Amino acid sequence: MATFSVSTTEKSKPLLLLNGYNYIVDRSNESKIHWKCDQARKASCKGRVHTDNPSTTILYESDNHNHFGNAVSSDIRRFEENVRFRALNTNEGTQSILDNCLRNLTDEAVARLPAFKHVKRNIQNQRKNNDLPTIPHDKTFEKIPDKLCVTLRNNQFLQFDAGPGSERIIIFSSNEQLRLLEDAKHILVDGTFKVTPTMFYQLYAIHVLYKDSVIPTVFALLPNKTQQTYQRLINEIVQLCPWWNPDSIMMDFERAAYNAFRGSFVTTSLSGCFFHLQNSIQRKVQGLGFKTNYETDPIFAHNVHKISALAFLPVSDVGQGFDELYNALPSLCQPLLNYFEDTYLGRHRPTGRSDPLFPIEFWNMYQRTTELSMRTNNSAESWHRRLSSVMQCQHPSLWSFITSLQNEEHYIHCQTIKLNAGQKIAPNKKYLDYSKRLRHLIMHPEASLLQQLDGLAHNI
Repeated sequence: MATFSVSTTEKSKPLLLLNGYNYIVDRSNESKIHWKCDQARKASCKGRVHTDNPSTTILYESDNHNHFGNAVSSDIRRFEENVRFRALNTNEGTQSILDNCLRNLTDEAVARLPAFKHVKRNIQNQRKNNDLPTIPHDKTFEKIPDKLCVTLRNNQFLQFDAGPGSERIIIFSSNEQLRLLEDAKHILVDGTFKVTPTMFYQLYAIHVLYKDSVIPTVFALLPNKTQQTYQRLINEIVQLCPWWNPDSIMMDFERAAYNAFRGSFVTTSLSGCFFHLQNSIQRKVQGLGFKTNYETDPIFAHNVHKISALAFLPVSDVGQGFDELYNALPSLCQPLLNYFEDTYLGRHRPTGRSDPLFPIEFWNMYQRTTELSMRTNNSAESWHRRLSSVMQCQHPSLWSFITSLQNEEHYIHCQTIKLNAGQKIAPNKKYLDYSKRLRHLIMHPEASLLQQLDGLAHNI
């Protein structure tokens, strides 16, 4: 499949570039984007492309164009976008922007560019029209510009700013999003790093389950990932949402965040994400030097999956299931089993097992699977990928980052309107079938725990 890229039009709309053709969005849903040739209206062109959402993979391409493609035109589009991005997101001089953007341009594309003096004037005009102060490069800047403190509908968006300093926290959310958060029974929390401005450590987002869909409600820029910082974030949100008390919170396996949420929501059920549990086991497999074994030996890989499958036993059976697995698996698996026991189960002591890093109830998926509830925060992960696609770069400037959040908030507002109008987002059929298969296995268990773990492991 040919390589492609996603750019933007002059009106900041998504534009897909593929094989010398330009495509604009025709329609989209949570999992797929349908693109049509940008000449569809003007020249009745039938060229179409389907990608996943966000656009990382071409799913379908109909090369039914009634005109020739133009690779040079696509190169110029990328050049113009690069110029626009650098003008709005860096403090480079005008000539420096031009020099950097010309670097990877083909001779054929350079020949078709406007006169350089016009390109330079365009850079200066974009900066003039942007009407924003100098881009900050640390957390000591005084304030966020007024135009970035409101939504596109001119409602409050900046909810909290701790002010200049190394421990600065900034929280964005619309009043509509805060109402959804305060009323939500089930929430997901997750951090991401790639789209975070370099002066902050992470973007921490809080999502809610609303009408069977996952909706982002809070965007928080955090300086680090300490328990104290998470506690400060929770305290500020409680000030904004005094009645915030969800029934359940799904989160990553991060002890500092776990401690902060556990201390603040004593009666709330905290649940780890199974996807992250698998990731932690996979990282340990690699750290122990077993990556090649896992990739080339299907029996070894299946044994690793049996360890993950412990999450689908009833809580009361997990300890016994682990002990039987420990005695049954070959010695090669012992280091991995030791890691799992220390982290998720606790070692045997005369008075019982010691306290693990994360209690069984936190990572166990038995009840969630029987109820067909969420076992992973993949919806939050998908949103992170979408945000990366929207921002089109890693670690954007702070002003560009907030502008993208404003656009994202408006998209969420529109999505909420559709949900309130009864437009249900169809669940992923593959994931639903997988969930039903797991549920069938745990509702009709095998005679022994080892047999049960073996059957579950085939589905992990």
